Amino acid sequence: MKSLHSRKPLRMRCASLALGLAAASVFTTALASPSIAAPAQTTSSAQTADARVEREIAGLLRHNEGAERVAKDRVRLAPGVEMAVPASTRAAAGLGDCRYGYACVWQYSNYTGYRLDFYYYGTYDLGNYTVSDGSSWRDTVSSFYNNQSGGAWVVGKDWINADGGSQLAWIFGGNAPSGSGQLGDADNRADVIQLYP
Repeated sequence: MKSLHSRKPLRMRCASLALGLAAASVFTTALASPSIAAPAQTTSSAQTADARVEREIAGLLRHNEGAERVAKDRVRLAPGVEMAVPASTRAAAGLGDCRYGYACVWQYSNYTGYRLDFYYYGTYDLGNYTVSDGSSWRDTVSSFYNNQSGGAWVVGKDWINADGGSQLAWIFGGNAPSGSGQLGDADNRADVIQLYP
């Protein structure tokens, strides 16, 4: 009798354990399923973004003679001049992307699109730089931020006809730190960028 009595609870315990393990397995699978699907989508999006950046960088290197890649999303066009590819076609405002010590201009308003970073004092003809499709930066600047040190200036200038000739006219700018995400009447007019103390 005792042997029958001791086997019955053991069978019941085994059955309970089996049901518990089956329930735990179903619960674990249900919890794990969404997290398994999410990385696949993220990876796909990241791969698409990486492929786009690679295409953009290849275009910059092809259209800007002597350019060299210096970061995943950036090329050096000349000493102290770098161009950055936007992180995505829907990138958030990039004001914070302008590194300390640089004056930066963006292709579009609100600090979006391609970005040109200038480090050294001097005059820079925007016609010397092109985006990945070969379009010139001349008459393309729509926002700027001056993150230089010591109150240094950045100024955007436009060639205008005056007094029987042409001259550069100041259209936007400011001393560090300053900037504008909307250039108003100066939008898409800059031909030259100047940095000076």
